[in-house]
Amino acid sequence: MNLPVLALTAGDPGGIGPEIIVKTLRHLPRPRRSVYLVIGPQSAFRLLHKKTGLDFPFTAVKAGEIERLKAGTVAFLDTPAKNLTDLAPQPGRLSRENAAMALAALECAAGLACAGRVQALVTAPLNKTAIRMILPGFSGHTEYLAERAGVKKFAMMFVSPRLKVTLATIHVALKDVSSKITRAGVLEKIILTHEFLKQRMGIRHPRLGIAALNPHGRETGKEEDRILVPAVRAARRRGIQAEGPVSADRLFYDAYNGQYHGLISMYHDQALAPFKMVAFHDGVNTTLGLPFVRTSPDHGTAFDIAYRGKADASSMQASLRLAESLV
Repeated sequence: MNLPVLALTAGDPGGIGPEIIVKTLRHLPRPRRSVYLVIGPQSAFRLLHKKTGLDFPFTAVKAGEIERLKAGTVAFLDTPAKNLTDLAPQPGRLSRENAAMALAALECAAGLACAGRVQALVTAPLNKTAIRMILPGFSGHTEYLAERAGVKKFAMMFVSPRLKVTLATIHVALKDVSSKITRAGVLEKIILTHEFLKQRMGIRHPRLGIAALNPHGRETGKEEDRILVPAVRAARRRGIQAEGPVSADRLFYDAYNGQYHGLISMYHDQALAPFKMVAFHDGVNTTLGLPFVRTSPDHGTAFDIAYRGKADASSMQASLRLAESLV
């Protein structure tokens, strides 16, 4: 049987993606039962070495050689932007050139994952605004990979040792959140979270908490009785241990102290504010519903410190460790 291959995409080469990948590979032991495959523009890693002295002894490969790699190999697949092989990274800048290189790496990795040739993607941060310069309508890794994989039911989850939170809505303006929340949508996220915790993380009987949308729940709004209570009831009829809706200010405290294995949050900052308070350095973003594993650091491109050797690689290290454990 072929060894599992975990692909690490370099992200926007104007940011800290190449640096946190190299630091992660230098910090963690080589894989014993898998292969690591870094995908990105070689020029970015050369520039990193020139500016910071950071490098790693990659094994250069071509796409057709992936299946022949041996356990413990850390390989590198160069992906220059289409028809632009002489592009150089532009550190700390929002640019079409950086976006083209980032998208080339993502397209390559997605193609390999959808073909079953790599079993996990660990994606360094992109800049959405930059990608939209050449791919209008781009929403982010999560939506892009779901579309490439042909899946309709997917979710964004944030994972740390003490908090695991799935978002009912993702990048939605706060004024639009209420209109985006539906019974079917919340139930879908509950099911995806239950399946992930049970099948991927080995929790036999996951306990899930569902956050209320409004302060104090039904005391201040109608969405709880109209949308969330029916969704929770439907989940319970499927044998899922779901509780709620519970006021978010209590729910996250209870989850942090072990009452729940996972939470469903109604909107981005409802989840990310408490999550990053307790897991800023080692939190991991993972996508539920894909036919392959996908994890990512829960931070951005950090253009302001790119190629200075200052980037904290803790979240990338946690992302790679989680991906390998899930595979």
